[in-house]
Amino acid sequence: MSKFRLILFPFAVVYDGITRIKNFLFNKRILQSYSFDIPLIVIGNLVVGGTGKTPHTEFIARLLQSKYKTAVLSRGYGRNTKGYFLANPDTDSETIGDEPLQIYNNANNIYVAVNEDRSAGVMQLKEDINPEVVILDDAFQHRKIQGSLYILLSTYENLFYNDFVLPAGNLRETAQNKKRADIIIITKCPDQVSEQQQKSIIQKINPEPNQQIFFSKIFYQTPTNFHGSQTWKPNVKVLLVTGIVNPTPLRDHLTQLGAIVHVLSFKDHHRYSQTDIDLIRNKMQELGESTVLVTTSKDQVKLKPLLQKYDPKKTIEAFEIAIQVGFLFDQENDFKKNILTHVDTI
Repeated sequence: MSKFRLILFPFAVVYDGITRIKNFLFNKRILQSYSFDIPLIVIGNLVVGGTGKTPHTEFIARLLQSKYKTAVLSRGYGRNTKGYFLANPDTDSETIGDEPLQIYNNANNIYVAVNEDRSAGVMQLKEDINPEVVILDDAFQHRKIQGSLYILLSTYENLFYNDFVLPAGNLRETAQNKKRADIIIITKCPDQVSEQQQKSIIQKINPEPNQQIFFSKIFYQTPTNFHGSQTWKPNVKVLLVTGIVNPTPLRDHLTQLGAIVHVLSFKDHHRYSQTDIDLIRNKMQELGESTVLVTTSKDQVKLKPLLQKYDPKKTIEAFEIAIQVGFLFDQENDFKKNILTHVDTI
């Protein structure tokens, strides 16, 4: 723990006390938690920051959508609206947020809605579309609604049991609250994780008898052009523009592809503006005419409309690099079976 965060430790004790009281009241059913008669799959984390919730939500949504009428419900972080909103083909990121719009664009035949109040959101979804299963994105701490299956994510590089609660650390609540999870996924693993490392992590997590632990990694897809006018070529000069927690893995991946990468990084969920487009254009001109812009799917949903508006002649060659989830140790079929069996039996 850094000296600055050590100074904040007394505040962490207060914060921890508040979250413990809240969880105690829900556990003892003193505070009301709403349940529903359909499967509610809760995906979340204990740590603030990117653990890969969106690609895992997309993975589960794609798995379910061929068999069930599936909806994803999110808070809609970073949007300009309040309350409930069901996505449609004309929806933008200002209305529902960047990650829900990303899910809506990437997962076919999936209903995506946002609402700060998850229980009210599920009730409205039942009225609007009557889904057979709802995936609650980033709702592990939302105790006012009772999920039927809880999935907890923790990154390989920042495992929750090594952290402290806010503000001394990055935990939203103490590590002992992992007990609420039915499934724990160690995300963003490197390509090679030995069985010894796997066993060591599982031993430190010390799972409950009913808990299963999976290990997943991120696969980067081939970059695709915003305008469809140019295919990806190796050994290009890249301006990597991101508004995510940690752009380093993506930068390293592009470097491995042979690209010469320059990074223009904004804060997570950054709202891009005309000023940002001008900054991007000027930076690309500085780097040379052959430079292309590369960004994430999360940023693409915000940048593409602005490029269409402020760069109508398509002078900026822009590429999106999407990601997908894969499982280590041949666990993918077991994970899919767990999800499908759960939904089948509700």
